[in-house]
Amino acid sequence: MTPVVSLSTIAAAMRASNALLLDLLVEIAFGEDPLDRIILTAVAQANVAALVTDPALLRLYSTLDALPPDELRRPVSISAVSAQTGVAFETVRRRIRRLGAEGLCEFGPDGVRIPSRVISLAENEATLGATYALTRALYGRLKANGCLEELADRTMPPFAGSPPIRAVARLTFNHFLRTLAELVRAIGDLTTALILLATLRENSEHTADLPAVVISKGLMPDELKVPASATMIAAVLGLGESTVRRRLTRLVREGRCLKRKGGVIVAMAYVQQPEIMTLLEVNYTSLLRLFEPLQQLGVLRAWEAENGVRSVP
Repeated sequence: MTPVVSLSTIAAAMRASNALLLDLLVEIAFGEDPLDRIILTAVAQANVAALVTDPALLRLYSTLDALPPDELRRPVSISAVSAQTGVAFETVRRRIRRLGAEGLCEFGPDGVRIPSRVISLAENEATLGATYALTRALYGRLKANGCLEELADRTMPPFAGSPPIRAVARLTFNHFLRTLAELVRAIGDLTTALILLATLRENSEHTADLPAVVISKGLMPDELKVPASATMIAAVLGLGESTVRRRLTRLVREGRCLKRKGGVIVAMAYVQQPEIMTLLEVNYTSLLRLFEPLQQLGVLRAWEAENGVRSVP
């Protein structure tokens, strides 16, 4: 159940989460486009699901030099990947077959798996390091925005030793997939969801470091949003500009976006719709599911200590 928090806090958390999701799409090392990257992430996460749900395994295989062996990587079916991502079964099957031909995943009688020889590549390790840095920055932004105050317990000793890069990345990519799946459910299809996500970030990123209550007592009003152009959104997502332009035209026609000088904004009236309000709540709960295990590992305490945050009894 979502904690009782203000609408402005939940909205600020969504804006911060949006920025993280889009940055992660850029950082994922493999895949020709965002859909490839999302599918590969879903496979990788499903393969090591047990390492996330078991605190002892999460800690054991937490650092960059602690690569889980292939016997701990459980295959996942194409139908499960389709259900997780909200992408059509045939699309997932076709993409995974191509990715398998490129050597990025392996097929067996029980499903598909990304082997440790791929996970251990330098490009993927760079992705994990970038994800760790992005997650740490996300936590700092949420703290600055006045979010996640219920995670302020500092009784847990700081995580000691090498940074738990793999543990943080697994938890972060689980949040990535949960939020994207809810976006697709709320919005209708993945491409439109990503375009709305990128539009909203461009509309609101100038407020990134402001406490939620400074921006508004609820949702960000339309007059505070900076318009985003089709060119800008296409560059962020790696999509064709003509595709983005067509989708934006449709979104304006449907009333989900508003045309402004220099581009479009996501309409506050659309964000107020029940399905989007549910998305904001799901995202906030998912952020708690991301950071609570990190609190238990002492990672949040370590980050605060490194940033000079004073502990309290």
